[in-house]
Amino acid sequence: MRITLDHDQWDVSDDQPVSEVLTQVSDRAHAQHRLVTSLKLGGHPITDRDLQPILLRKLLKEVGPIDACSQNILEIMTDAAPAITRFASTLKTEAQGFLTPLRMSGIIPSALDRWFGQLADYVELLQAAGQGSPASGDLQALSSWIQELLDARSIQDPVRLADILEFEVLPQLASSPHES
Repeated sequence: MRITLDHDQWDVSDDQPVSEVLTQVSDRAHAQHRLVTSLKLGGHPITDRDLQPILLRKLLKEVGPIDACSQNILEIMTDAAPAITRFASTLKTEAQGFLTPLRMSGIIPSALDRWFGQLADYVELLQAAGQGSPASGDLQALSSWIQELLDARSIQDPVRLADILEFEVLPQLASSPHES
């Protein structure tokens, strides 16, 4: 069966599971610092939602040839930089909104847990964007302060949470490499 990734073509056995062939496609793209951005199986467009176990277990001869397109990861992250900056700004604004309740009432807002999840997503974006960049030290510092935040959250220490947010995490968000 013919497999195509951008302009690269190769043949694989029709008896291979779709999951194995998609892994090959992904590995080849990754080896070129690229990410698969569109995929067709048997001429039909496939999204990530379609990649369910039942499809992945099928043999290639049941679905047809695979045609994939990829894009340079650096280009993807460059295109995403404005959205990442907006995301950091939103995180910063929300975190500033937690400071007064944490300091004045001593109550940890329930929205803080959702915010932690969003902060984790943000760090993941920065990690993807900064593979090998000089800002990786800043990312490590932010990650260590996130651990401190989680520790303060686990012992229900609202003042420590506020201090870490205000004096450590917020300045890191402000100095994000994607901040304009």
